[in-house]
Amino acid sequence: MSAAQAVLVETAAYLETMTSVSRPEDNLVRELIHDLRQPLSTIEAIAYYLEMTLPPEQIQARLYMRRLQQLVDQTSSVLADAAAGVRKEFAGAA
Repeated sequence: MSAAQAVLVETAAYLETMTSVSRPEDNLVRELIHDLRQPLSTIEAIAYYLEMTLPPEQIQARLYMRRLQQLVDQTSSVLADAAAGVRKEFAGAA
């Protein structure tokens, strides 16, 4: 067996174990986290671009952009905590 085949077999076995041990709600949370990260990243990129292109005299708009970035950071933190919780539960169940 080649190294690549061994990795594929081990990976397949790990994924099969992970799927059989994990609960449906854990999979739902994983999917939700994954689905929310992409639009969140897009919002963050747009807010950053807008802040960089705003004229210096647009103080109120800059404050809104900073607040938007804070909310993105806060939401990212919530998602990271949720992902860590799912990983912790999975590790405890394995």
